[in-house]
Amino acid sequence: MITVLAALLVPDPASALPEGFTPLRVPLIAGLPQRIALGAAHHAVLVLPTGLARSWVAADPAALVGTSDPDFAPFDPGTPLPGLGARAPLRLVVRAGTDVLGSLPVVAGLRRMCRDDGGAGVLEVCVGAWQLRAGTVLGAGDFGSFVELGWRRADLAARAFGPPPPSRFVLKRTPLIERIESDLGLEWRAPHLARQRAFLRKAQS
Repeated sequence: MITVLAALLVPDPASALPEGFTPLRVPLIAGLPQRIALGAAHHAVLVLPTGLARSWVAADPAALVGTSDPDFAPFDPGTPLPGLGARAPLRLVVRAGTDVLGSLPVVAGLRRMCRDDGGAGVLEVCVGAWQLRAGTVLGAGDFGSFVELGWRRADLAARAFGPPPPSRFVLKRTPLIERIESDLGLEWRAPHLARQRAFLRKAQS
């Protein structure tokens, strides 16, 4: 039973970037703000609006400013929530030329449609893992800072799609054994239904 239940659990994500997005892993060696190309017509600008320039001058360049590691860690109800200002306010500003399409905070797994005016050229952006060191805030250099992004055009029609859902009146006339949409779990929850479904498939082929 434990083996069966383990097979049904959702696996730990190796990355926060979903399928269908163009993945990017960008080393932040140009300092902040840094421009990141999102295809030929769009780009994002990574900014850190702290408003406290003097506090960064004496900072250790290797000091960790922020990371996505807590976002991937298992949830612990005993861990208190971070206080106000404890998280670096790192943001992405998505642009097409000089037009600002939208902005989003750099949080692992966050997705946003960038174009609020309903025009063409809508872009969907997803944030993956990231790490920011104090040296990157101070200026250019390789301090180990990076950001993972995924992007895709969201104003294009899908290249593949399935059939429309059947009418509820048709479903009412369909035998119960034929209404099962998935075989997942049938082998251990209802083995007789699994055998009947396999027999129907063989008879129809």
